Amino acid sequence: MAELSHLQEQLIARAHAAGPALKEYSDWAEQHGRLHEQAVAALVEAGVPRLFLAAGLGGDEVDPVTCARVCEVLADYDASAAWHVMVYNAARLMSATWPAATLEHLWATDPDVMICASGHTPFTGAVRAEGYVVAGQNSFVSGCHHARYIMSPMVVDERTFFVVLPRAECEIVDNWDSLGMRGSGSNDVRAEGVAIPSVLAVETGEAPALSPYHQGRLYRCPSRVVFATYIPVALSLARQALAELDALAQQKVPYASDRKLRNRSQAQMHYGRALAKYRAVREYFYSALRTVWDRADEGYQFSQTERADLYLAGTHTMQSCAEVVRHVADAAGSSVLTRGQPLERIVRDMETLRHHGFANESRYASVSQVLWDAELDYPLMLR
Repeated sequence: MAELSHLQEQLIARAHAAGPALKEYSDWAEQHGRLHEQAVAALVEAGVPRLFLAAGLGGDEVDPVTCARVCEVLADYDASAAWHVMVYNAARLMSATWPAATLEHLWATDPDVMICASGHTPFTGAVRAEGYVVAGQNSFVSGCHHARYIMSPMVVDERTFFVVLPRAECEIVDNWDSLGMRGSGSNDVRAEGVAIPSVLAVETGEAPALSPYHQGRLYRCPSRVVFATYIPVALSLARQALAELDALAQQKVPYASDRKLRNRSQAQMHYGRALAKYRAVREYFYSALRTVWDRADEGYQFSQTERADLYLAGTHTMQSCAEVVRHVADAAGSSVLTRGQPLERIVRDMETLRHHGFANESRYASVSQVLWDAELDYPLMLR
């Protein structure tokens, strides 16, 4: 890995400084299905909300490698807390083509405002004199308990918009009862006749221009550079699993055996394969981020193949990390079954992550569809 820049060093140091609070409230988040307010405050103090926010709006506008490394550090303390790197920054990245008035309404007075988002189910809207009235229910809205706004697609008379609703005027449906990543708070959010001004609805169009705030290199990257905000959570879980197995192997004597785990060929094989997969895929992922950043000069147009390459790197990293954790589980045996033990939590979190809609196993096929010029089953994935 290349030498850290001064900004990287600062942000990574802040992430480590936030770590004790994230760790202290990790079990609370697991029990309550959302982050503790003190954990959210620690993320804000670490600068997480400003990573992908435009500099003109008070953000740091960091490169994707820096963002990914900060995310990995946070995930070493708590995976669900690190997931909020995505929660805070996805909307900041997606808003690069929004009108300046909308951007200023949202962030000009407070760069740390959280806008959580989901594209699972579009809301429906109706035109009114000063804006729109919005209704519907969307799913998997991570971080909704701590957000000031909810972002979602919206359909109005067959026209598609991005809409931003005040969270206080929506209802959180308490249905996030997941196997893992429980602290992400990814509940449904329901809107029933929420009135918004026109400035909070942005119609989607073909290849819209970047806003005056978003002329920097970051916003010329393909949209899937958002992988830098959450794929590193999987890398952290894989690394933690390997470390736990390494420690376990030194002292565990498996049931019905007279040899320590470290002397059993089956465990040795799983550990070796897992270690190789982790090292290879981490390098692959960061190399893909660096390649995109190096190419994102002014005027450069990313091809569909290059966009697919980035999507493949993110998908493969997520799925390979899941394989690493499964190797560890197979080697560790019953040590992954005891609730409250580190490996048990890692296995649950990783199993939940690998099914995420943007990086699950079926996305390999979506990438192939682009490369083979076949019909896309996910047509918006590589915009």
